[in-house]
Amino acid sequence: MIDQMGRWYPDYPGQQPQQDPQFMRMMGLTGHGQNSQNTQAMTPPTIHAEIIQYGSEDEVDRYPMAAGASQMFVSRDESTFIVKTMHQGGQFDKDYYDKRPPAPPAPKLNPAEYVRKDELQALLSAALNDRGGDQHEPF
Repeated sequence: MIDQMGRWYPDYPGQQPQQDPQFMRMMGLTGHGQNSQNTQAMTPPTIHAEIIQYGSEDEVDRYPMAAGASQMFVSRDESTFIVKTMHQGGQFDKDYYDKRPPAPPAPKLNPAEYVRKDELQALLSAALNDRGGDQHEPF
């Protein structure tokens, strides 16, 4: 049987949709092997997640939960997220997710800031001469 909303209900226990002529007509299926596919767009599932704001980790630890449940918490300054997962016997795990500032851009290479290999000997000699030529004392 097909109701007003287009949903199929069995006429008797154990009836399969393919056994109902009304269902077969609605689906456009015939008994001649000419199966047409019902092309309906799939909608992505909607996920509803409740996030609880906390002031201290003690509040998260004391928050009552059932075994096997998980709950997400966010700090008042929104810098840290915690996912608490409750286990049997009152044990629980907490996973921390820190909100980090964006990484600074990598510094650009400026060749003028580095000493070339051929300049190294001249710079070391000049530094030793400035110290009075005593080569046995460390810099």
